[in-house]
Amino acid sequence: MLFDLQSNAKKLQRIKLIVYPTVTFLLCLFQISFVSFIEIGGVSPNLLIILVVWIALTEGQFTALFSAFAIGIIYDIFKLDVIGTNALSLVFTAFVTGFFYREGKSEMIVRSLKFFLIVFIGALSHNLIYYILYLKISEIVFVDFFMKYGVASSLYTTVFSFFPILLSFKRRSVNF
Repeated sequence: MLFDLQSNAKKLQRIKLIVYPTVTFLLCLFQISFVSFIEIGGVSPNLLIILVVWIALTEGQFTALFSAFAIGIIYDIFKLDVIGTNALSLVFTAFVTGFFYREGKSEMIVRSLKFFLIVFIGALSHNLIYYILYLKISEIVFVDFFMKYGVASSLYTTVFSFFPILLSFKRRSVNF
């Protein structure tokens, strides 16, 4: 019995090693190709933040830090952005949202309204780090910058965090 549990855990880990990179590549392609079509006033959601928050809540902070760095580097390469900017901001997001991880309670957190709040906090921390790297202090007013790229972009990303909640409910209903 113990052997079966250990072999099932190893199988699950191998599956995650395939699923997370595949989802990362697909989200990077989707983020670059299609998200610009749903941009509102220069603000668009960042779906990779939701992935990093999901990993932080289901796998823990330590795993999320390494995953966020890899996701950020891959996205920077796909986007032809300055290498490391997304990696740094996503690692910070994983660090902040990893504090909400509770072993054995990840499904409960993902299916509650707490998930929206955690995604908002993660998106806000990501956006502040990411956009401050590009900020030229003399050109814009900080309050306008914070409202547009901090709060508005975080809220827009939070709206899209509804889809992982639906996915978790669908996955649960398939298991029964």
